[in-house]
Amino acid sequence: MRLDELSFGEKFKKILAAEGIQELYPPQEQALKAGIAEGESIILCTPTASGKTLASEFAIIHALEQGGKAVYVVPLKALAYEKYTDFKKYETMGFRVLMEIGDLDAKKYSHKPDYDIMVATAEKCDSIMRSRPDWFNSVTLLIFDEIHLIASDRGPVYEIIAAKARKLLPGIQVVGLSATIGNAGEVAGWLDAKLVESDWRPVQLREWAVVAADGINSIKKIVKDNASKGGQVLVFVNSRRSAEAVAEQLSELKLNPEKKEQLSELSEKILSALPNPTKQCERLALCAKGGSAFHHAGLVNSQRTAIEDAFRQGLIRVIAATPTLAAGVNLPARTVVIRDLHRFEADGLEKIPVLEYKQMAGRAGRPKYDKEGDSIAFAKSEDDREFVEEHYINGTVEDLHSLLGSEPVLRMHVLSSIASEFTKTEDSLLSFFATTFYGYQYRQGGRFEKEFRKTLAKTIKELSEWGLIETAERFLNATPLGRRVSELYIDPMTAKTYIDLFTKAEKQGKHGSLAYLEVLCDAAEMRPHLRVKKEDESTVWAEAFNLEEDLLRELDGFDLDFEFLNRFKTAKMFNHWINETTEQQILEDYNIPPGILNQKLQNLEWLAYAAGEITRLIKLRKTSILLSNLEMRVKHGIKEELIPLVGIKGIGRVRARKLYNAGIKTPADIKKADIISLKKLLGEKTAEKILNDPTLCE
Repeated sequence: MRLDELSFGEKFKKILAAEGIQELYPPQEQALKAGIAEGESIILCTPTASGKTLASEFAIIHALEQGGKAVYVVPLKALAYEKYTDFKKYETMGFRVLMEIGDLDAKKYSHKPDYDIMVATAEKCDSIMRSRPDWFNSVTLLIFDEIHLIASDRGPVYEIIAAKARKLLPGIQVVGLSATIGNAGEVAGWLDAKLVESDWRPVQLREWAVVAADGINSIKKIVKDNASKGGQVLVFVNSRRSAEAVAEQLSELKLNPEKKEQLSELSEKILSALPNPTKQCERLALCAKGGSAFHHAGLVNSQRTAIEDAFRQGLIRVIAATPTLAAGVNLPARTVVIRDLHRFEADGLEKIPVLEYKQMAGRAGRPKYDKEGDSIAFAKSEDDREFVEEHYINGTVEDLHSLLGSEPVLRMHVLSSIASEFTKTEDSLLSFFATTFYGYQYRQGGRFEKEFRKTLAKTIKELSEWGLIETAERFLNATPLGRRVSELYIDPMTAKTYIDLFTKAEKQGKHGSLAYLEVLCDAAEMRPHLRVKKEDESTVWAEAFNLEEDLLRELDGFDLDFEFLNRFKTAKMFNHWINETTEQQILEDYNIPPGILNQKLQNLEWLAYAAGEITRLIKLRKTSILLSNLEMRVKHGIKEELIPLVGIKGIGRVRARKLYNAGIKTPADIKKADIISLKKLLGEKTAEKILNDPTLCE
């Protein structure tokens, strides 16, 4: 089918034509025939690069032409940026595109949103639904990207969003996109959707399994061969350390020597991502000079984006990555090498799922550049090669199973449902959860109502005992505390722990930062904690007992759990951060690279804010003030004395320390300071910008 045969308005066709789209792919035609552009709910399960996003845009165009709105849900912030940037093209027609990925405090959603297309992370979308369902007025289309993640830790949020949307907005069109679903028919059945499946790809995929006992030499040969023909390679390994080691060895090949100058610029960009570059930054910058890179969760966002952009531009020829890249942004290569089909779990090495293998293999083949793409899986022996072929290459992707039934997840969404007055009785809660994927799968076995009612009763009892909900006859109502906990998007168990221990802190006058950090780390949101090795346990216990008087737990009491040592070590790391330890020192002392440190700090900052809000509500005044200060210290990595300075735009931890050490300790001191001294401390442009800021002393 050609573009000019579509029934859309000419302006939409011009936007699509500007992207070089003239003829549709077969899966896109199948989706159209199934009614994706006529309001029909669709599960579109087709290979990577087969045009799923464009097919979903047909649904968006239909929604916009009918005067409706579209919400596009993604699992990751990086994907949100990618889709938001892509959909900005519709602004040329006067449509408003909004991205929502940040703050999860539903109480802050005061403004009326102005959008026609909203791109949001799943958690943000759910958070908005909790207190501002009016944001979804006029929404006629809900799209779930990577819907197979319904079987991952963020899957329950996908389920809740879909179930709520279908109840709030009867007749809403739901579109789910994925390359890998074993039980796609079951997912479609849950959503009353039509299933569109296809194996068609724009670039033929050839999957191989080879015996490669020499490892890196085999990879080098593949990379050199691809580079000589203008191709690019993704190498998937099972750890950050392996990704870095492989990228370093490949950089020795000096790939893309004709782009030496641009690669040097990229290298400088990577180094400048942090005020004080770590050894990891230096390693990545050196790799980039040789035309290679590594990609894992330890990179900060700006480095990750720089690497991805350079790869898309053909500047970087090979990336060694952990599997997180396969589930992230669109980054195809001519050849994919899957070196490791096992990963480290608590019990040792375990085989990865077929779904994960297919996600990685599916990156092979660049549309518009390649006629074929090769996925090469490494095996250790001939027997192993046969297993890889049978289990992975010719294997079947696993079925998806809901994780909504786990107690921590369930109590969070039960409280949310009651607090938002979405459900008012135990029966209505039961009816609502029956409409989730969990309920759909459970009902198939015929045991849902009887067994789930027991689980539900236990959850309601817990929430009631914790003071988060109350019952009046058969009706369930959230208390003010329960509503606030729901708005803050934290586990009710976390809130209960914070209330108990921070009440103790207020009574006993214990307000040390390490004690507060240890309590804040007692949250599902902070896991996994740093691990204490068996041989180090006695040393860490001794350190904890030395500080017992400052902590909020009795180390020989009943409130101590098996995770305490790991939590204590994690709190120690954060305590070093707020005492101005550098990223490099934390990397050396705790083996935590900047990217993972940043993710943990964002979670901790949010929990400090949430704990501050909760303690303020229950009138623990001193504790709430100290938590507010701790929130600032976590955000900036500073001692308490620098708080007044980091509140100034353009002043971070490094500049604040320089100013303080020079005797400039407040915004008022900056106003009175000698301009020449300020320029020496801050740099000319920064000093002038700060002095010209009219809000400086407000």
